[in-house]
Amino acid sequence: MHPANSIDMLRTTAIDRAAARHLQRRRRSGELVRVRHGVYVERTAWEALDGRGRHLVRMRAVLPLLRPDAVWALDSAAAILGVPRLEKWPDRVHVVDPGIAHDLQRVGLTLHAGRPRPSGGRFHGVEYTDLAQTTVELARRGSFSTAVVVLDHALRHGGALDDLAQLALDAGPWGSTRVEHALVVCDPRHESVGESFFAARAAELGCPEMEPQHEFRYADGTVDRVDFWLPREGIVIEFDGRQKYEDPAMLGGRSGAEAVWVEKVREDRVRARHEVNGFVRVHWRHLTDPELLRAHLRQHRVPCH
Repeated sequence: MHPANSIDMLRTTAIDRAAARHLQRRRRSGELVRVRHGVYVERTAWEALDGRGRHLVRMRAVLPLLRPDAVWALDSAAAILGVPRLEKWPDRVHVVDPGIAHDLQRVGLTLHAGRPRPSGGRFHGVEYTDLAQTTVELARRGSFSTAVVVLDHALRHGGALDDLAQLALDAGPWGSTRVEHALVVCDPRHESVGESFFAARAAELGCPEMEPQHEFRYADGTVDRVDFWLPREGIVIEFDGRQKYEDPAMLGGRSGAEAVWVEKVREDRVRARHEVNGFVRVHWRHLTDPELLRAHLRQHRVPCH
């Protein structure tokens, strides 16, 4: 269970005005954080949460405003489903309400008209849209990089390319071109957010065709798998995130220093292959600055616009 689910919500009521004034005094003293009008949480608990957790708390705060048939959607459904996000998590909560004819805005809450496709699960008693619809709707509204990242996530978690394409088609023309192009770039072989983000940037820069998760095999049975392989150019591209050297789950019991050494030996082995003409490492800062990425790739003889 996410920590955001267990945080106590302190709500004011019209019946007990003294209690409401007490909460307001605690907020002014810095003990509480106001999540929305009349809803507070302890500051220490709030500050311990990441952006996703704070969004989940904001969702709990608006529960009294929702009708029984409302369904969490867009960023809010993504927060429940653990869909990765490139941008900061928003303060605004999103639901689809099939009983309204057009979108309605409330403080910190958007009620969308539409037909939700519920997942069958519930968050604090309210259903949420399934992964396919959630990611398609985010892709329609976000940047091209966001579209590739979220749709890749859906594919890695069992989504079908045809289903995503059909959902995008059924949703209408708005954002459809972006989703169509993103689905061409998407590949469930992109194993991380960083790899998906790089694939999107590479497409925007007009880089040549790349093969994700290419394997180099050796006579002794050793297999080296690389993130991206450009077969015509003979160039390997690796997304090199810090997580590889810091996350205990990825280290597998090794120290960070041991992981760096193993990676160096692997790189040397790949570089020594006759078909490999270059080995490029891309970092997150390259992805957040397309001009920096372009210069970095061209410096390593990767064709791009």
